[in-house]
Amino acid sequence: KYANDQASGKIQGYGSKLANNASGQLEWEDYFFHCVYPEDKRDLSIWPQTPADYIEATAEYAKQLRELATKVLKGLSLGLGLDEGRLEKEVGGLEELLLQMKINYYPKCPQPELALGVEAHTDVSALTFILHNMVPGLQLFYEGKWV
Repeated sequence: KYANDQASGKIQGYGSKLANNASGQLEWEDYFFHCVYPEDKRDLSIWPQTPADYIEATAEYAKQLRELATKVLKGLSLGLGLDEGRLEKEVGGLEELLLQMKINYYPKCPQPELALGVEAHTDVSALTFILHNMVPGLQLFYEGKWV
């Protein structure tokens, strides 16, 4: 009922990646993926009911994140010598820009040497904001090496 089904185009919901990657390791990740902005794209029927303030807190977080995206895109536009609203306009502006949230959970793995959380990938979004919980493991590929 709450699962996503990417093959049918239903990207919102709970999912699991337990698949081999190119290096032969297993991706070992459960996740919840949902659209948080704009409000008319939210499917609240799949949003968690616990904790009780999840919907309210996530809606406020999305509002703040949307404002941050505008500021970052404005700064990037100006830094590139463009009109301040150019990049936001190019990614859909207030009317079409979607904010999607993916919450990852990495269950305890009985054979961690055979698994990793998520394989190396490139995000397909215009901007990616990462709220890191200070658990070691997140790496970025920068100037030819993993940092």
